[in-house]
Amino acid sequence: MTIKAIFFDFDDTLGDRVTYATACFRAILEENTDIDDPILMEEAVQDCMMWDESGNIAKSHIEKMLKKKYGIVLPFDNFMDAWVDLQWRYCVPYEDSERTLQELEKRYQLGVITNGPVYAQSQKLKQSGLDRYFPENNVIISGAYPFKKPDPEIFWEACRHLDVKPEEAVHVGDIYSRDISGALRAGLTPVWMTASGRKSGGGNVLKIDKISDLLKYF
Repeated sequence: MTIKAIFFDFDDTLGDRVTYATACFRAILEENTDIDDPILMEEAVQDCMMWDESGNIAKSHIEKMLKKKYGIVLPFDNFMDAWVDLQWRYCVPYEDSERTLQELEKRYQLGVITNGPVYAQSQKLKQSGLDRYFPENNVIISGAYPFKKPDPEIFWEACRHLDVKPEEAVHVGDIYSRDISGALRAGLTPVWMTASGRKSGGGNVLKIDKISDLLKYF
């Protein structure tokens, strides 16, 4: 069947999360600690990124580890709330995201399917400058619904918004258990944006190293 729509995850797919998460951790540590040794500061920032596990672990764990290793006590009542409010401010896209969307919008409807709070994820899209490629109706953020990826329902909801059948849509994302498994179970064609260019595993799913690789196939 002809593909009519392409959906994207945001973080680590269109948005360069490594860059903006690193910048956010750095800003938090610079503003809330008295570390003046640049080597020690970089060590703490990189530890935060390691403990963060690409955003897949509770921010309270990072708080605990900062206190345990560095004696740092962050002045937040809720670090997760502070993180949600701050991270989007540093959001940047991958350097090839805009060029890729410019080409794809000539041939397909484009949409976003992302987990997270509505305000933070919508602000990331705006801060990245990529919101121009996605009409508001085409942006599906789990915080607005009683389901999230990998629940097939969020993929079906996105298809309803664009008036396409699941088999007429592609979903591009980086987390296999959310993006790829969810898309497969919902009947969409998945594209796995793999970390560090890994090519092994994943079954017969199309794998890409960077977002502009999509232009080879669509």
